[in-house]
Amino acid sequence: MKEIKLKPLTSTTPLQLVFFREINNIPLIKCFSNILSESEKSIDNNPSPELIEAYYHLKSILIEDYMKPEFALSKHPIGKSLWQYFLLGNIFNDENSLTMFCESQLVKTNHHFYDSMLQDVTILLQMLNFPWDDFINKYFIDSENIISKEIFPSSSQTTPLIEAIQKNNPVGFLYALNQFIYDNGLGIFLNNGSFKINASGQLIPITKASTQTMDDLVGNTLQKTEIINNTQALIDYRQGLNVLLQGSMGTGKSSTVLALLHFFRNTRLKIIEIKRDQLAYIPKLFKQLGNRSYPFILFIDDLTFETKDQEYKILKGVLEGSLEKNPNNIRIYATSNRRHLVEERFSEREDAVNAREVLEEKLSLSSRFGLVLTYSTPNQQEYLHIVHELAKSQGVIMDPSELESRAIMWERRHINTSGRTAEQLIHYLLSEQKRLELKE
Repeated sequence: MKEIKLKPLTSTTPLQLVFFREINNIPLIKCFSNILSESEKSIDNNPSPELIEAYYHLKSILIEDYMKPEFALSKHPIGKSLWQYFLLGNIFNDENSLTMFCESQLVKTNHHFYDSMLQDVTILLQMLNFPWDDFINKYFIDSENIISKEIFPSSSQTTPLIEAIQKNNPVGFLYALNQFIYDNGLGIFLNNGSFKINASGQLIPITKASTQTMDDLVGNTLQKTEIINNTQALIDYRQGLNVLLQGSMGTGKSSTVLALLHFFRNTRLKIIEIKRDQLAYIPKLFKQLGNRSYPFILFIDDLTFETKDQEYKILKGVLEGSLEKNPNNIRIYATSNRRHLVEERFSEREDAVNAREVLEEKLSLSSRFGLVLTYSTPNQQEYLHIVHELAKSQGVIMDPSELESRAIMWERRHINTSGRTAEQLIHYLLSEQKRLELKE
């Protein structure tokens, strides 16, 4: 195992980074560099006004970030202190050639640039282990060392990453950093499984994703099995087909796709929600995500096109492919209440020179999906079975015969026996049950 001698940390040390050069530009590191620079200029133990300003600027950045609501959404206790947590966060957000490599595979000691990798992580390790207690005591600059304050419970399991930092071991830190990124993701993909596209066409995480599970969905066993197997093939072998879930409204098509997030929660699967008016972004997403190591599902809900719409041609082109092969880590899952995705009118047949060609053009989009799953409206017996199962899982306490009577009345009011109707009934009964409990 290669031994690395740690050199004293100076104001120029961060600038010597090779792979992580961009973090020199973030406010946190700029403040830290200023602190090092001003401390080198200070005479004896008397801090200059510039040093005091740099220190309190850094402290304010850390506290401000800590107080943000999104901080509570963190799933991983990375680092022991406030300083380590936010420095590591910036490391994991830096998509450079080293971290992208770590995302896809594990580093080996015979890599051509292994020594340069160790040089970078050695500098990062020195920054992570900066002796803030000694610094504050030396200059009597603060009454409390909030920068080194532990922000996770002491009962939190010591991870290999934290252990490598504590041991000040560059080789161990490189391996732990590599393993953490490989297991948990990089940049916006760290800790996030679902995404949407904003008005600028950028991917943004969905922080409050659906928690629905496959077990919550009663019925449609064959459809659930098919989509699970197809998705497993995408995850394991970069195989699997584009999927169209079609059928009656409220039968669980969208819920089935969303439940994949929970079913495959321990994998690297990512789901990106795409609105119908965002289909033009799909080719861009192919280029952006095709070389990443995650399996992606592009999810288009309620996909239908009117006669005048031309966006279906974009989707058709994507599904058909072109001279450039589509990425093998991306599949499109779409839902629709229509059997045929594009509206087709008799007037078009009459006006067209070749009516058959017009018809085939309109109806061929559905056939581009390799796997088509059909969802039909449950009959009353199936509907009542769904009601009983949901009542049991959600904790509705009611005599079975009364529950069926309420379910039938509810169904008549909504003129529908779908799973969605059953779910809405259960939510209504739960709120009713809560009101009665409060009165008692």
